[in-house]
Amino acid sequence: MQILNFTVDSALLRELGEKLVETVHLALIELVKNSYDADATEVQIVFTQNVEGKSEIHVIDNGKGMNFKTLQDYWMRIATNNKENVSVSPIFGRPLTGAKGIGRFSCRRLGGYLKLITSGTENNRSVGFQNEIQYTEVDFPWLEFEPGTDVTKIECRGQTKILQNSSTGTILIIREIADEWNLRGYNWLKRQLSVLSANTGTKREGYVEDPGFTVKILAPDFEGGVRDIREDFMESGWGTLSAYINDDKQIVCDLNALGLGKKSIISNIKLTHLNDVSLKVAIFVDKRDQMRDTSLLSLDSLEKILPEWGGVQVRFRNFRVYPYGDDDWLDIDKDRGLRKASPKNQLLAFAQKLQGVDASRSLLNMMSMRSYMGNVVIGEKAIGFEMKLNREGFVASDAVDELKIFARFAIDWSTILRDYYLRQQSQLQTQKALFEFEDVLHRKIEPIKAVEAAVNYLEREVQLITKTLPEGERIETEKSFLKATEVIKRHNESNKAELLHLRLVASTSTLLLIFSHEVKSLLGLLEDSKNSLNNIRKDVNENSKESLLKIADGFENLKERLKELLGLTSLVGVDYRKARAGNIALKDRVIKVAKVFDLITKKYNIEIRYNDIPNNLVVKNILEAELYSILLNTVSNSIKSVIAGGNQRVINVQASRESGLNKILIMDTGLGIDESNYEEVFIPFISDPTGNLYNKLEQQINPEDSIMVGSGSGLGLGIVKEIILAHEGSIKFINPFEQWKAVLEIKLA
Repeated sequence: MQILNFTVDSALLRELGEKLVETVHLALIELVKNSYDADATEVQIVFTQNVEGKSEIHVIDNGKGMNFKTLQDYWMRIATNNKENVSVSPIFGRPLTGAKGIGRFSCRRLGGYLKLITSGTENNRSVGFQNEIQYTEVDFPWLEFEPGTDVTKIECRGQTKILQNSSTGTILIIREIADEWNLRGYNWLKRQLSVLSANTGTKREGYVEDPGFTVKILAPDFEGGVRDIREDFMESGWGTLSAYINDDKQIVCDLNALGLGKKSIISNIKLTHLNDVSLKVAIFVDKRDQMRDTSLLSLDSLEKILPEWGGVQVRFRNFRVYPYGDDDWLDIDKDRGLRKASPKNQLLAFAQKLQGVDASRSLLNMMSMRSYMGNVVIGEKAIGFEMKLNREGFVASDAVDELKIFARFAIDWSTILRDYYLRQQSQLQTQKALFEFEDVLHRKIEPIKAVEAAVNYLEREVQLITKTLPEGERIETEKSFLKATEVIKRHNESNKAELLHLRLVASTSTLLLIFSHEVKSLLGLLEDSKNSLNNIRKDVNENSKESLLKIADGFENLKERLKELLGLTSLVGVDYRKARAGNIALKDRVIKVAKVFDLITKKYNIEIRYNDIPNNLVVKNILEAELYSILLNTVSNSIKSVIAGGNQRVINVQASRESGLNKILIMDTGLGIDESNYEEVFIPFISDPTGNLYNKLEQQINPEDSIMVGSGSGLGLGIVKEIILAHEGSIKFINPFEQWKAVLEIKLA
């Protein structure tokens, strides 16, 4: 009987190399995946030249390497199934990424020669510095594996030895490299590597904590230096946000973002329990046009990276603290779910200054918590942080509370700027569309008439198109189109009216500042006139003295009233960057508001009561201008209502503390509001839904007095509501009781 054995032709290696690994870029990816699976924390890819000027690729990792037996039994055996028996790496428990047995063919695909240098322990399950390791070096002359030769007959020469006090790892030196490298393929390589390098560290049950995986590339022909793929990846999204605590305990934030460039802000608040704390976060948006570097970042990469590695982690003295970053510790997703739209205090003021931004809705574009990828780093000098006994998070403390404030301030600020960016982009798109439409019409169009011109154009086009339809269908189509264009026209007119009102409001602020400046000079004149009258009194008779005294007292009263008014109007000119929110006594401000309206309330016998406001009740964490805006608008509305009512004219402001909130009731004996209009009166520009108030007010008030209570722009209650919502409060009309005709309920912290 004859015994036959299979032999393997060397052509198989070429066949496998080209069929399994189609390009050199994919081949290199497979080698990096092997490093990842070997529990390396860093791999370096070096494109270089040897002393003979020939190109080489070096792949160097600090993984667990291989001992001689592992190399001989698995790496040197074609089609081994050793990876089929396990699904995770032995040390960090990483899900294995490399294709089974494809690594050596990747080497064959990359070049004609390979030197493999690897160091591993006896059990091949340890990584890093070791007292004793087995060092192995093997040369693979791939070019000798020619078709017609037997794979098993070609020698791969090597050596092995024991090293003391050395580290594990693997070095692949590939020579005679294939001439397929180009910039496009290199960029594809980087995008694939970014998925692996996104591993910033995690902890898997039953395994050593994974510190993360770093990929560095030295490619002079493409980059000209060492590239850290993770660092490049962090800079490739929409924006990169960084923050730290300065010597004055303030938050200093910097944002480098697409379409905005570099922006900075320093917080008004001081976090007295924080020091040696910093933040660096990349902000990713799943839209290609909101990426700064598409050569490295792709939508496909983001879909793989963010669900697993997105989130703001915390590192305490160089160690990651769990579960921060795996959970929503900053309440980002929670607030998104609650549709919290308005920032507070300084950030609200900041948003109000940005052109086109609706400050009260400027947080609605906040990304999910996974879209913020990075770290809050707590350094060696930080105090107030103590790990829990189970090592999961920190023990509650002032420093921990302020850490959350620190990170959320930075993220909220960046969100406001992103809202600004989106609105700017929208304006640019609108301008572009207008230019393109002008090309269609072959004439210039004023921006304010763009909608009207577009609707007219569509009407003409529809008329041409519908001429081909049967009469019944044509008439129905034209009716539907006319309804649609009517909606567009009316909405456009409403927007123009709103814009006009907002411009008037903005100009009013400027006029108030001019008024304030002029009144200050009048105060000095009043003081001089009073002094002059007192001097004249010395030289006149007793009757005249009495008259002059009354005139001087009138000047003094007028001067005091003007001072009170200046105190209020000056709040309009407050620099928001210097404004400070605080705890403000409510009763004192209600009294001042009542004095503002003294002339009108005395003339029309209006009584404003405020005795039911406790002297010690304060509204917390609010700007004084905001509180005055709430009180002035609501009280002036009540004044108009009681004058129009024509009967008993009483306004009562009550306040109490309930369930941690200030409950403020503003009640009046005026005309009242129909329950069906309770919500409508808060809509901007709807000042009098029924038309009843201002008709009756005109009948009851002298024309020269109407200016003191306002003509009703319909903005007042809308502004008040936005301020209150920004402070997480509430405002609504409730069913009146006792003698009151209207009761407005406000709740604030």
